[in-house]
Amino acid sequence: MLDVEVPAGVNPASGRVAGAGATWAQQNRSVLVAGSFVVAVVLGVVLGLAWASDTSVPAGPTVAEQPDNPTLRLPTPPIIPWDSQNPRVAVGDALSLSLQPAEREALREPLGWLVAHEVRERTGAETPVPADVKITENTLFYGAVRGADVQQDEFWAVGMTEINGVSGAEAPNPHVWMRVRTGPWTLVDNGPQACAKIPAVLQTVWGGPSSCAAA
Repeated sequence: MLDVEVPAGVNPASGRVAGAGATWAQQNRSVLVAGSFVVAVVLGVVLGLAWASDTSVPAGPTVAEQPDNPTLRLPTPPIIPWDSQNPRVAVGDALSLSLQPAEREALREPLGWLVAHEVRERTGAETPVPADVKITENTLFYGAVRGADVQQDEFWAVGMTEINGVSGAEAPNPHVWMRVRTGPWTLVDNGPQACAKIPAVLQTVWGGPSSCAAA
């Protein structure tokens, strides 16, 4: 048998270089670690986005915008005796305002517009239109509450309505409206609870409006 010198590092039985696999693993360990880290980061981001989409807070209800229309700024507010006071006294006082026939008709226009708008918004229907709304005779009360200055005076109205094609159950009476000086009229509320929104001092001046008593 010949004595053959085996090079260092070679396994005499297999002829393979001893420790070659270990050497390769050691040389590429940093690459493997870095690759594993990148995969973990990407997986974490994907899972995080999925979790966020499942647990996101739902959007709150959309608040309906207050309608605005040139009609709602009619008629021009009347001149009130306290308008000339400077400085003002007795802020919060109330005054019942009488209406001439032409003034009454002018006031009905924005009030009826709001009633028709409220029904359409609530039902999604194309009717009623303002012409379908009638404010019952002798039920409309109109008055003012004194503000800290002229621009803060409040004007209030309450009345019973009849709406063509709409039952009383669908649009219960009475209806209460309010505006601040030259601002647009708003429909404050309607139904049996509506009169509770009217300042008590104004209800007293009106002597307990019949529109509220009928609710």
